[in-house]
Amino acid sequence: MKTDNAFRLSRVQAEGWQAARRVPSERLGDLDATKIDALNPYADGPERDRWNTGFQDALESWKR
Repeated sequence: MKTDNAFRLSRVQAEGWQAARRVPSERLGDLDATKIDALNPYADGPERDRWNTGFQDALESWKR
């Protein structure tokens, strides 16, 4: 059961990554915490946190 939850959360993190990568590069500068929160489809809990982690990781990869 624990493995299933870890896998599910990894998929949620991947969703966040993919969401960030779909944002056009010219709009990345317009994103702030409020706008990113509005994009997150998860209301609360570990899913919301993992989605945000994925999104932020993708944004960091754009900067490299």
